[in-house]
Amino acid sequence: MDNSNPKQHLWIPSEEVVEVPKKPIKITEDRGLDHSEHGSKLSHGLIEILSAYDKLKSGDSLSEEDIMVFKLVLPEGETIAGQQKFIEAEGMKINAVKDSRHAIVTSSKSMFERLRGRVGTYKDHNKLKGYQYIDGFEIYTAEEKQASSLRHYLEQQKDALTIDIQMMFIPHLDQGAQSKAVIKLTEKIQQAEGRLQREPYQLSDGTAVVRALVPMSSINSFANDQAIYRIEQTGFFKVMTPSALNPFNSLLNIDPNVDVESLPVVAVLDTGVEFPQDLEPLVPIHWEAPNCSGYRNYHGTSVASKVVFSHIGLQLTNEYLVPRAKVIDCKIYNQDNNSQDAMIERIREAVENFAPLTKIFNLSSNIDRPIDGDELSILGYELDVLMSKYKIKFVISAGNHPLVTSCSTLEEILEDDDIRIAEPADSMLGITVGSIVGAHHEPSVSKVNDIAPYSRIGPGFAGFYKPDLVAYGATQYSDRRVPPDPYAIVLGLDGNFLADCGTSYTAPIVAGDLAELTTVVSDNDIVLAQALLYNGCQQLWDTKKITQEEADYIGNIYGRGVSAPHISKYSSPHKVSFLRTGTLNRLTKQRVKFHVPTVQAQTSGNNTTKVTITCITDPPIDKTKGSDYLGAYIRASIHKLDKSGKNVGANPKVRDNMNKWDTCYHFSNTYSGFSAGSWEVWLELFTRWGIENDDEIPYALVVTVEDLTRTNDIYSAIVRETAGRFQPISNVRLTVR
Repeated sequence: MDNSNPKQHLWIPSEEVVEVPKKPIKITEDRGLDHSEHGSKLSHGLIEILSAYDKLKSGDSLSEEDIMVFKLVLPEGETIAGQQKFIEAEGMKINAVKDSRHAIVTSSKSMFERLRGRVGTYKDHNKLKGYQYIDGFEIYTAEEKQASSLRHYLEQQKDALTIDIQMMFIPHLDQGAQSKAVIKLTEKIQQAEGRLQREPYQLSDGTAVVRALVPMSSINSFANDQAIYRIEQTGFFKVMTPSALNPFNSLLNIDPNVDVESLPVVAVLDTGVEFPQDLEPLVPIHWEAPNCSGYRNYHGTSVASKVVFSHIGLQLTNEYLVPRAKVIDCKIYNQDNNSQDAMIERIREAVENFAPLTKIFNLSSNIDRPIDGDELSILGYELDVLMSKYKIKFVISAGNHPLVTSCSTLEEILEDDDIRIAEPADSMLGITVGSIVGAHHEPSVSKVNDIAPYSRIGPGFAGFYKPDLVAYGATQYSDRRVPPDPYAIVLGLDGNFLADCGTSYTAPIVAGDLAELTTVVSDNDIVLAQALLYNGCQQLWDTKKITQEEADYIGNIYGRGVSAPHISKYSSPHKVSFLRTGTLNRLTKQRVKFHVPTVQAQTSGNNTTKVTITCITDPPIDKTKGSDYLGAYIRASIHKLDKSGKNVGANPKVRDNMNKWDTCYHFSNTYSGFSAGSWEVWLELFTRWGIENDDEIPYALVVTVEDLTRTNDIYSAIVRETAGRFQPISNVRLTVR
């Protein structure tokens, strides 16, 4: 952006949006199966389920309930969503979806017998043909219920006697049945000489979770319990130790020209913030979660310094420090217990207290193992629930790993499975941040712009891109030392400075970036600010010269690119952003107009104009639907005016960051040889089961037009040619959702 001549972004009003009716179509084809053979397969599966039920029922937590639990499998090409009505009509309740083809279902004993009879009718008489769309009925095995990280731990730690685990119950059980099953399970734990680590608790959807310390030998017994859906090892949150203390001292004076009262606010969920007295105006509120008093650690202060000053190391030679945000200090760590369940309660309380004051919460905390990825993590889900309920955003660190101590090259690190992001970085509605190296240090395996040697990468839950973006940070040597440079410096306790590394310090940079962008959008719309943040990310690669496979690989390292709020905060004479928020339902498509000026169409040369599209959806969520977790997404496509003035599709060939069922559709393309006038972004909503046709799903859209020759004042040309159709954003007031 031309920082010397900033311009207000332009607003796309409803008058520039054409709505087109859409009629959802479902086509069902006969599979052409031998009904006798296929029916026999289904019948055999039901017999095996019944046999296992009778064998394991004694002592089961659901033994007194009229509930049978089993797995339903659909053939390739079919989805649980598509067959929902048939499944439920046949007496099966869909409790949890593992992926689009596999679901955990329950039925009463009588309905199970009815199911067996109806499968027999299909087998013998070729009636009830809906059963051709069911591939099988299977036992939900003890092994499937154990997280892969738990199974790996059990294999590696065979000499260990006990293990701290969390047992999640089958979702959507009747609350009365669930309550009785919880009591029975706790008795079972005591009989196995285990002990509860806390009182049983519930996730936001009402699913019970029991945390207990149990003998390693008892895991299979608990996994065989019908009431249990998933068992995983309890994770704990820890903070790193800085590599160096007091590399130098500096005066800490706030620039007197900054109006501190008007700065945007970010809540820092961490170990506590202790700024020196001169900087205390930047921390207007200190709050502690219950039982968190008395614990003192530098981490929260260092994280807060990155929110407030971004790269504070770049300011230390200046007379004054220039803050860009204030922080609310939310202390959620204590000396002894920082387990997942404890953190959930503290984070919930912090959000309930401070969501009226800020829409941005920084969480630079992760457990110390990678996600499994087949199920959204417990804390990742709980963060999503809070974001959906309170209309806030969590900015989350991707997590750190120790592979630099055992790998000799960056390539070797990137090939290791242990590099995957760590809970709660798999949150789908949050903004997950990784680290890239900002300064050159010869001994480092990562060079400038490489992924940092400690930074975790994707894929995230169900293979989605993670991190969402990256920011510049420190590097780290194989002996864990952190060389001091402007990107490594953080503020520590008692006014000292530290050299430290970790995604803990790039997440708050992005939290501060997001806070900056909320100041330039109407009503501090947090999703629109997020769309602006993604729209302005700098890519470190050329998408025109890579394959789809390469794009996917890069996306899981860098996300959408490097956070660069200075690029997207304002428009300029050579670069203009059009903004819009709205809603879409399943029965309507939208064609959103923006303007490409005449002067740009007349510019000679190849690829003179770049258009970047970012559309962020605020979808419903449901943890019990597995990989169908997000209930909706919006597909965006660009339509330009070609040389003859015809409206034609003009999407890029490589679908970088254009993934189905993700929260963000984001892409760029360059153009030459076109006509000026109203180009369009076509938006189409896709939904999953449980979303009604008339449900309105919110979105935020940013469309940026850039003159790559930097010779034309396209901002003035657009304002002149459109004669007030697109107003500067400062003149627009939006309705707060």
